[in-house]
Amino acid sequence: MRQKDLPRLKVTVYLMIVLAIITFLSGFLKYTPFEHISLLLFFLLAIGGVKLFYGANHIVNSGYAKFFLILTGISTMVFMLLIVIALVMTLVSDISLSDNLELLEGLFYLASLFFLIGAFGSVIFLNIGSRK
Repeated sequence: MRQKDLPRLKVTVYLMIVLAIITFLSGFLKYTPFEHISLLLFFLLAIGGVKLFYGANHIVNSGYAKFFLILTGISTMVFMLLIVIALVMTLVSDISLSDNLELLEGLFYLASLFFLIGAFGSVIFLNIGSRK
């Protein structure tokens, strides 16, 4: 692991955890004018996930840290994929975007579980790797 790139990768993981918490809290804005602000937050999470995905392939040599970083990156990309699927379903059918997102809610929860496992595993193994 290159030591000069490790702090940037750790900061990205920490920012994504904070952004995920804010995204979760934005779910309480349902049925308000700010209902779809979470879509922007999911997009920001997906950008961070792509950064983690490529950062894990180029920076991290440890197998466990790489696994958890890639798991975090892929799970945030799944968020965006589910949103795109909901948008396409909205354009094809007469169902609103909110209702389509609710139809995919179980998959969002599954992706969130993978995100949590990946993010906390990344924090643990990146901190262990920086002490060596």
